[in-house]
Amino acid sequence: MESILKQLFWIWSPISALPEWLRIFLVLFVLLHFVRLILLYVVPPLLNLTAHLLKKMLFLISYPFMAFICTMQRRRREAGEAGIPVWIEFIEGMFALFEGFFNKIIQLFTKRKRNRTRLKRWTFYSATTLVILLTAAIISNPNKWYTEKWKKAEAWLNQEPVPVQTTVASPNQKEFILNKQYKEGGNIREAPTLTAARLYTITNGEIIHFLNEEQVDSKGIKWLKVETANGVEGWISALIVREK
Repeated sequence: MESILKQLFWIWSPISALPEWLRIFLVLFVLLHFVRLILLYVVPPLLNLTAHLLKKMLFLISYPFMAFICTMQRRRREAGEAGIPVWIEFIEGMFALFEGFFNKIIQLFTKRKRNRTRLKRWTFYSATTLVILLTAAIISNPNKWYTEKWKKAEAWLNQEPVPVQTTVASPNQKEFILNKQYKEGGNIREAPTLTAARLYTITNGEIIHFLNEEQVDSKGIKWLKVETANGVEGWISALIVREK
C-alpha cells in the first residue's frame, strides 16, 4: 500500500504544477474513460446474456398460457361462438412485444463490429462532454460537495509520503525489554521525570535500545535514555525495564 501511495505521489507531483482547471480535467478524463472502457466490455455481454435468459423465460411462461387459449378458442368455435376476445388479443400483443424487444437486443449484439464501433464513438463523445461539464461545475461552484471532495483528494495526493525510519542496534548497544509484571506497557517520556509528556508506550516483548545516557530525578528514580525500533527517542524508568 505504501509503494502505491508513493507512485501516486510521484505521478501527481508534475501534474500539480498545471492550472487547477487542467488538473481537474485530466483526472476526470482518465476516470470517466476508464469507466467507459469497463462498460463497453462488461455491460454488452451481460445485456446479451440477460436478453437470452428473459426470452427463454418468456417462452416458458407464454407456452402453457397460449396452449390454454388455443384450447379455449377451439371450444368456443365448437360452441358456435366466433371472434377473439379483446383480452386475449391484448395478452398476445404483449407477448409479441416483449419477444420482439428481446430479439432486437440479441440482434444488436450479433452485428458486433459495426455496432461496437458506433458505440465506442458515441460513448467517447459522451464521456468527454461530461468531463467538460463536470470541470466547469467544479470550477464555477466552489461551495458544492463535489468541489469539496476534489479539494480533499488533491490535498491527499499532494502529501509527500514520509518514510518510516528504523534503527539498527550496534553490536555494543544494550537492549532492554519491559519487565513481565508491567502487562499494560511502559511509557517513554520526553524528559527524565514522571511529569514529562508521554511520547510512546512500549509493550511486553518490545525491544528498546539504550543510548548510553542515564539520569536520576529528584525522587531518586533512575532514568534511561532509549530509542524504539521506529525511531522514537525518550526516557524510561529503569524500574520497569530489564536488560535483554
